[in-house]
Amino acid sequence: MTLHSLQETASVAEPPALAPVGRGVSSPVPADDAIPLTLRGVHKRWHKSQAPVLEGLDLTLDLGTTTWVGGRNGAGKTTLLRIAAGLIDPDRGRAQVWGFTAAENRARYQQLLSFLPAGDRGLYARLTVRRQLRFWAHIAMLEPAQVKTRVEETIGAFDLEELADRRVDRISMGQRQRVRIAMTFLARPEVVLLDEPLTSLDAEGAEILERAIAELMARQGTLLWCSPSGESLDRHFDARWVLSDGRLVEA
Repeated sequence: MTLHSLQETASVAEPPALAPVGRGVSSPVPADDAIPLTLRGVHKRWHKSQAPVLEGLDLTLDLGTTTWVGGRNGAGKTTLLRIAAGLIDPDRGRAQVWGFTAAENRARYQQLLSFLPAGDRGLYARLTVRRQLRFWAHIAMLEPAQVKTRVEETIGAFDLEELADRRVDRISMGQRQRVRIAMTFLARPEVVLLDEPLTSLDAEGAEILERAIAELMARQGTLLWCSPSGESLDRHFDARWVLSDGRLVEA
């Protein structure tokens, strides 16, 4: 299920059981099917006359961790996220959620991962906030019996009560960003990808985002946050990387 025309997010089902470690291994390394998200040897070039955007990039996101990737504008951060989300294919290499690619099981891949793209896409102007969230709950493949409850819980968690019955085109850019973030977390995803999530958010909106991330971490979810180098981020990340010349270097 490709959601580029909507918001390029998907939602969650329970992840598969962790793969057992083989016997006789003194220093076990988790198999890829025991890791929420991995990128292995990812290459991407948009045109043969241009330098590669990504060149042999490797990244592993473990359970219960937050990772930041920065870099200059145009460095390839959004390309990295779109490949990780299964929306575009690498020229070489693999992006895997719990050991399988989007091509191998697209529906399952997108059930396990949620992506907030940069910008303001994914909102229907004439829908109210509540109807937008209900629509997204169905796109996110929630069980019909869960939709109403999860939508109302999300409205409360993201402080959208006063906006719930207002049309999306009649709220501010910052309020729309809060709705988009609410959509991203609505189905309690296990792997969350965020592309410049603080855009247009005020201090209250940023605090609401932090609460959503804290809830994700409390249930051993995994977060990848991309934003330009130099952005002021007053938060802790378990790992920090900078994307430069198609590869990740430790920040």
